[in-house]
This record gives sequence, structure tokens and C-alpha cells, in this order.
Amino acid sequence: MKTSSSPVMAELRQFAPVYSTLFGFSLFGPLLYMVAPLYIQQIFDRVALSRSETTLWVLTAIALVIMVMYAALDYLRARTLQRVGVAIDQRLTAVVFDALNRQRVNSAGTTSAQPLADINSVRDFVSGPMVGAAFDAFWSPIFIVAMFLIHPALGVMSLVLILATVGLTLLNQFLVSDSSRNSAECASRANDLGGAILRNTETVVALGMLPRVKQGWYRLHLAALGWQTVATNRSHVVQAVNRLLGNSQQILVYALGAYLFLRNELGLGSLMAAMIIMARGLGPISQVIASWRTFTQFSTAVERLDHVLVRGAETTAAITLPRPTGGLDVSRIVGTAPDGEKVIINDVSFAVPAGRVLAVIGPSGAGKSCLARFLVGRWRPRRGNITLGDHEMAHWNEDDLGQYLGYMPQDIEMLPGTVADNISRFDPHVATDSAKLTAAASLAGINDLIRELPEGFNTWIGHGGHILSGGQRQRLALARAVYGMPHLVILDEPSSSLDASGEQSLGQALERLKQAGSAVVVITHKLSLLTYCDDVLILNAGTVQALGPRAQIVDRLAKLRPPGTPTLTVVEGGGPLVTEPTRVKR
Repeated sequence: MKTSSSPVMAELRQFAPVYSTLFGFSLFGPLLYMVAPLYIQQIFDRVALSRSETTLWVLTAIALVIMVMYAALDYLRARTLQRVGVAIDQRLTAVVFDALNRQRVNSAGTTSAQPLADINSVRDFVSGPMVGAAFDAFWSPIFIVAMFLIHPALGVMSLVLILATVGLTLLNQFLVSDSSRNSAECASRANDLGGAILRNTETVVALGMLPRVKQGWYRLHLAALGWQTVATNRSHVVQAVNRLLGNSQQILVYALGAYLFLRNELGLGSLMAAMIIMARGLGPISQVIASWRTFTQFSTAVERLDHVLVRGAETTAAITLPRPTGGLDVSRIVGTAPDGEKVIINDVSFAVPAGRVLAVIGPSGAGKSCLARFLVGRWRPRRGNITLGDHEMAHWNEDDLGQYLGYMPQDIEMLPGTVADNISRFDPHVATDSAKLTAAASLAGINDLIRELPEGFNTWIGHGGHILSGGQRQRLALARAVYGMPHLVILDEPSSSLDASGEQSLGQALERLKQAGSAVVVITHKLSLLTYCDDVLILNAGTVQALGPRAQIVDRLAKLRPPGTPTLTVVEGGGPLVTEPTRVKR
């Protein structure tokens, strides 16, 4: 685990003074615990010989008071570690969640939620019992010194046992590290696939895909299990020897102590004290060894969080810019998917003035949805410029830009919340000021839909809420896109699930957006929407095939087709542009 450039470790270093203080206080733990073996030694060597009850009760009282101090110290340390864990969680959670959602990770625009679980792993580790055990293990040499003071032979034996235990642990970690890492990777892939299958279980079962996808998931599951078995087999011998050593240490200490007792080199009280000291000296070390898997999980979690934070840092915080006044201008952009090399948008240029609607059409796979991701700033072009008003898109603060931008993706998902929450983009002021909410619903023409919902705007949707149809989701997504009358609106296949009435409402919304001065880009396969558009761009294989006013492009395409053939519809799979057949007068 690299720490020099680790953002997570940099955050943890802020708490170094607290850990240093706890480390120093941990020194008092072994010192206070020494009262137990000293008490036993005094009972055997002093009370048993003098048979004095007063001495017994005085020694017992002193020992109990010191044990109370020891317990209080241990409680304060655990409580402090817990508060440190909460503070670390508060510092990491918001920044990781923000970076996780801002990073541009793949062509689907999705990310794994694993880093959110990694925060819990980091918090539990830095505030868990292993930290206290590590502090105690560092001070364990005090007990070895005490064993040497009781008798040098016992000190040598305790030192050998501790070194052997640590050596076997390091050997075990060396043997299983690669196999454990492979097992974790396969398990993660299996969990991702299993989660995707569960999210799409309706389609998977209906199309008879379950047996096949189950085989793919099961192969990954077996691979994870196989690597885990390899790691377990390699560590069995080492673990067996380690357990033998741990189980035999009392016998070895008793045997050596009894031998020294028979040679009159050690008293019975000292023998009993040595047993307690030995158990306490090895205890923290054994606890650290038993928790080694926790440290491995912590190290892996830190690496994943570092990756997210580094990627998130690439999106620098831009300054706040005023509301744009001009249109959208795209100048010779060339772009690939994040972390990809294949060019999917190649030398594309166009402009959408304020108050005009541009339709983007073309065959499937032409790059239309990818273009939409560039236009809303989720992807950054390799070359070229995208300008909104007087400023380049990359110069905008993402959160500020979102207030002036409306976006309706092709795949629509509503977040758990009320209808009002989703339309208003979770605006906290919508409960007290619903003017923009009702305006968006009216502009999108969904007032009839709202009336049909069980509780209107207060209907809960998303996980565990009211189930929406595809058309209802699309109409609500349109209302969300036009909320606040944004300056730039990007609609990707906005009518794919709409009926004739829904398409009419969509067309009316486009007209009102034009009247309000919004620049609108509509990506569509349904050319009936061209009636509401001013300009048409035909995209094919990531390049501009044609661009111009709607009437000019439609007329140009019609002239390219023989009389009587269909014109102007997009055929799936990259075919020609055609629409319903036109009758030729004879």
C-alpha cells in the first residue's frame, strides 16, 4: 500500500496527534496490568507463608483499585478510537461520494458502489480493536523484560515463542497473498454480475436467459472459491504449526517453570506470575495476527478509495459563471469513451442558437448518445471545443452548469423519492415554493399523469414505491429536464416510449422551450418530431453526414430516393434514412 501519494492516508495523517497520544497512554496498560502477576506472586510468597488476613485484604484492595484504573484507561481509549472513526468517516464520506459520481469511468456512465462500502472498512479498521491491539503489541517487550527479571530462561523462552509466532504469520501472508488477491477479484466480478442479473431479473427470466447467465456467474463464483481453496491449502500447514505453538506455550512455560522450581531457582508464586505475564505478552500479538485479514481488507479498501479520489481530483472545481446568454457552439470535437482509444465522435461541428431546436438523426451506433454525453459535460472531448454562451463547457462548475442545463438520457431511472423530488432535482425549497415545479409539469404536459398518481406530486417512486411505466418515466424525465426553464436542453430519444398524446405534449414542450429562448438538441429515431425542429444534423459513424435547415435536409434526402420509395426514417443497424411510403401521382 503506497502512502506517499495516497489521498486517504493524507486524511488519516491529520489524526496522527490523536493516535500518538493514545499510543503513549497505551504504555500505562502493561504497567497497570503487571499488578495481576505481582498480586499472585505476593499471595503465594507472602500471604500463604504469613497467613495474615490483613495483608490479603490490603493487597486485594490495592489490586482492585489498579484494575479499575486499567479498565477506565481501556474504556477511554476505545471511546476515543470510536470518535476518531466517526470523524474520519465524516471527512471521507462526502468527498468520496462526490468524486465517485463526478468521475468519468466508462462508456455506460456507471460506477460501482464498492468504494462506499470501502469507507466502512476504513472506518472500522482505524477505530477497531486491531489498533489497540497493535499499540499493546508494541509494548509487549515490557512483559518479556518482566520474564527475564523472573528468570533469564523464562525470558529466552518467551522471546523465542513470540519471534516464532511472528515469523510463521509473515510466512503465511507471503504464501497466500497472491491467491487471496485473485479470489477477491473473482468474487468482486461475480458480485457485480449477480447484482446486474438481479436488477434485470424480469428481462432475464422472461427471455430464458437465466440458465446461461447463471453459468457465467457460477464460473466466476467457482473461480473465487478455487483461489480461496489454493490459499487455504497453502496456509494449512503454517496455521497448524502456529496453533500447535499457541496451544503448547502454557505447557512449555509450566514445564520450564516446574524444572526451575525443582532446582530451587524459582518460587511457586513466581511460576504463577510468569504464566499470567506470558499469556498477556502474547495476547496482543495473537490478536494482531488473528486480525491480519482485516488489515489486508483495509489496505485494499484504501487503494480503491485512492483511485476514486485521484480520478475525482481530475475534475477541478471551476469558478461560478453567470447564466449563459448565447447558444451552443460545437467546434470540431473529436472524442472517445473514457479510458477508450476508439474515436466515436470525429471532427463534429455545429451550432444551436438560443431559441432554436436541432434534431440529431442517424443510424444506430452512429454516436448520437455519445454526442449527448459530450454536450452535457459528462465526457470530455480529446480535441475541439464545446461552448455554451460565452464560456467553454469545461470551464463551468458542474453544479452551477446543471442549473442551466436540462438532460434526458436514453436510459431513464428515477431515484427513490417523491414525484416532486425527482422533477425538482431534489430541490430542498420545492416544499415551500412549488412555482417552478408546477411550471415544469405544465410545460411537459404531465398534469394528467400527476392527477392519476395515488398521491399526486407526493407519490413515492423508486425503490419500494409506486411502479411507473416506461412512458410515465419518460414524461416525468422530460419534466425534470425542463425544470427551471434551462438554457440548454439535451433530449436523447425523448419519445421512444410515448404514445401519440405523449408525442404531442413533447412537441408542445419543444415549442415553449423555443419561445423561452432555450437551445434544444433532440436525438431521435422518430422523424415525426422533425415538425418541431428548426435544423437537422445527420450523424453517421461519428461524423456529420449532413447539416442544415429542416426543409432543406428533408428535401435533399427525398431527392436521393427513387419515386415511390420510403423516405426519411432511420433504419436500425446503419441502414438508409426512410419514413412511411409516399404515394406518387401518376
